[in-house]
Amino acid sequence: MVFELASAQRRLGADVEIWTVDTTRGGKTEIHGGLVIRYFNPDYALGYVRSASLIDALDALPKDVVLHAHNTFHPLNHDVAVAARRLGLRHFFHPHGALDPILFAGWSLKSVKKRLYHHFIGRPDLNRATGVFALTPLEAEQLAELGVSGTVHVVPNGITPVAPATAEAIAAFCSGHRIESSAKVILFIGRIMPKKKLEDIIVAFATLRVDFPELLLVIAGNVAQDSAYHRRLVALAIGLGCADQIRWLGFLDEQAKPAALASAAVFVHASASEGMALAILEAMSAGLPIVVSKGCYMREAGAAGALLECAQGPEALAISLRQVLDRGPLATRLSENARAYAAKEHDWSRIAARTLEIYSK
Repeated sequence: MVFELASAQRRLGADVEIWTVDTTRGGKTEIHGGLVIRYFNPDYALGYVRSASLIDALDALPKDVVLHAHNTFHPLNHDVAVAARRLGLRHFFHPHGALDPILFAGWSLKSVKKRLYHHFIGRPDLNRATGVFALTPLEAEQLAELGVSGTVHVVPNGITPVAPATAEAIAAFCSGHRIESSAKVILFIGRIMPKKKLEDIIVAFATLRVDFPELLLVIAGNVAQDSAYHRRLVALAIGLGCADQIRWLGFLDEQAKPAALASAAVFVHASASEGMALAILEAMSAGLPIVVSKGCYMREAGAAGALLECAQGPEALAISLRQVLDRGPLATRLSENARAYAAKEHDWSRIAARTLEIYSK
């Protein structure tokens, strides 16, 4: 997202660079499509990554520079805030959904650490910044609930439209993953982790197969990210008697993704918490009918008729998926609306222009 936004800003004439830390490319400067990316050597202190060379570079910036940080819960985010205040630079933060209150709930070590960091470091930095970007009106509301009182600008994620797949590519993809030509595919693309609620998708799938025996559930994502969670999902599918109708594809690269989307009848996400998943936006740009849970935070797209938004849980998910799989006019309408909505609301040029306008105010 950072690269795409910066590239779109550069195409509109902005002088923009990406600064980041990298253990292997530190000290190097690369140019990708005309966009300058500067890599700084990380320094490790108390187990956290910082970069003295990046901080020194910040200190040397002229007064008319605007800083836009995307490093929520990262020490570099605080370094940007401190340097910007010291130098009087305009600076903005982009949490990307990482400050969803649901992620602060409970008494796990991770939740407690997040609450402490936000209370003592994150929130003060956000409130003293020039502005904060939220992906949706709901995220703006969530930031307010967490005590963020500074100026919040709602700007969604952008998307590079998915290129159409050729018939040959689709056929090769399906044969390589045991997807029969007669199958009706429910597709998930994303990270394999508990907050994605893949168990809800599997239970809904098992329910739907009673009436749609040709259904296949295709899950694309790195199962090694949380192997214990993956094992639980496989055991659930075995217990429900639908394991043989699930295809685990692993990570899909950008070459395989168009064929995966083109092979699907419907795209599904059931997350309990989501900033704004690029996988959903890609499915929209490909013109797929889409069903998402309310935790995916796509209520604006739902209100525009670009997807179906349902309550959390397998029952609601199955009801909404059934409406699409029945192949009535709803599926056609969702497909058309999804592509049009993605082109209008998630165009990178439009989003880049909006951010540049906000910087200049």
